[in-house]
Amino acid sequence: MLKLKSNVAISESGFVFDAGTGDSFSLNATGLEIVQLIQAGKDFPEILKILSEKYEVDPESFERYYYDFVATLKQMNLFVHHGEE
Repeated sequence: MLKLKSNVAISESGFVFDAGTGDSFSLNATGLEIVQLIQAGKDFPEILKILSEKYEVDPESFERYYYDFVATLKQMNLFVHHGEE
């Protein structure tokens, strides 16, 4: 399960700040919604169900974009690795 590091702060407007590195960036509304669902402990099937009911998106496209997005977040080192925290 994905879990954001405790030193990562995300504002309601989508501003992300990593206190550990000093890095910051902004998420668009959909990216923010996905991160909030991840923070709530939702896994991919749950996130797909929630967002596909809310938006018109085909599951194959969403899956590709979701995993690309998550890979970017992982590359930015925003998630806890197993055994950490």
